[in-house]
Amino acid sequence: MELFVQSAPGLEPALDEELRDLGYPGTVEPGGVSLESDDPSLVARLNLRLSTASRVLVTLGRFTASALPELERKAGGLPWDRFLDEGRRPAFRVTCRKSRLYHTGAVAERLTRAAGRDPAMDPSAPDTTPFIVRIVRDRVVVRADSSGVHLHRRGYRLASTRAPLRETLAAGVLRLAGWDPDRPLVDPLCGSGTFVIEAGLRACRRAPGENRTFAFQAWPGADPDRVRALRAEALAGVRPAPAPLRGSDRDAGAVESATANGARAGVAGSVHFERRAISEVTPPDGALGPGLLVANPPWGRRVGQARALRDLHARLGQVARREFSGWTLALVSPSDTLVRQADRRAECIATIPSGGVSVGVWRVGEL
Repeated sequence: MELFVQSAPGLEPALDEELRDLGYPGTVEPGGVSLESDDPSLVARLNLRLSTASRVLVTLGRFTASALPELERKAGGLPWDRFLDEGRRPAFRVTCRKSRLYHTGAVAERLTRAAGRDPAMDPSAPDTTPFIVRIVRDRVVVRADSSGVHLHRRGYRLASTRAPLRETLAAGVLRLAGWDPDRPLVDPLCGSGTFVIEAGLRACRRAPGENRTFAFQAWPGADPDRVRALRAEALAGVRPAPAPLRGSDRDAGAVESATANGARAGVAGSVHFERRAISEVTPPDGALGPGLLVANPPWGRRVGQARALRDLHARLGQVARREFSGWTLALVSPSDTLVRQADRRAECIATIPSGGVSVGVWRVGEL
């Protein structure tokens, strides 16, 4: 079985590290990590366990095709019945680049026929099964999407604040910054609490996908007992966080949202949120040794005037150097000018997408 585990651009190293931590080393490629395994439980395990992945894809096949009839003929030999149950229809996400096959709608129609389904099938028919198709220079790769809904949708963030960072991105930033889950973590601009909650899930060894369903559960031959056993195995490994995990914000509504989100994520006993101005933030009581100070400060249109943004970053840097000596600082921002208001030593260690913009992950190794 050939798998491709997708990640957001820039998070490939974080995903590779996470897969290796789980005991599944693979090959890093643009957009994710590929691996092969004969483990029948791997698809379920990765969907439940991975915090930095976007989707887990299973490859049906690869071939070359330069015309629609050739595409349909070759795709007809793929093992559709392993993934497409009777009465269900395929849903295709197609991308074409530098290929003679360029019309994504026509490609999807021919693949629907190749899978033994009528393209005119009633759209109100039972649920679809998602497939992802990539065609580059007439080389076709067809994959089944085992995740379905994007894996950043953990189910805990019902309450959100302005410009929240996706859960998968937050988890990836923590890994890129080198955070050790046995060490403390503080977010002084916590918003809806995503950094702190993702840290809590990792520190408590909770499976990010433990409370949701996945597309593979509707595949033919899917074993619900295996999924239940994997969920039970994940719950058996849960522990309290070994170090304090704290978030604060000057907005009382944000603190309330973050607290509710943490409770839904199952980490309420290991994370703490409180209302504080940046100038009042200090390391948590009982923190043994340095940890990670992490933030996604406001930028761009999220806050009004440029001077206010500069002042905010400068204040954050002052507090970091005064109160968090020896800690690591990590910031998410598209502006090197603003980041250097916080600390001129900050280095951009990765670029990730957020809110339709490419933003940098900036790090200061020791304050």
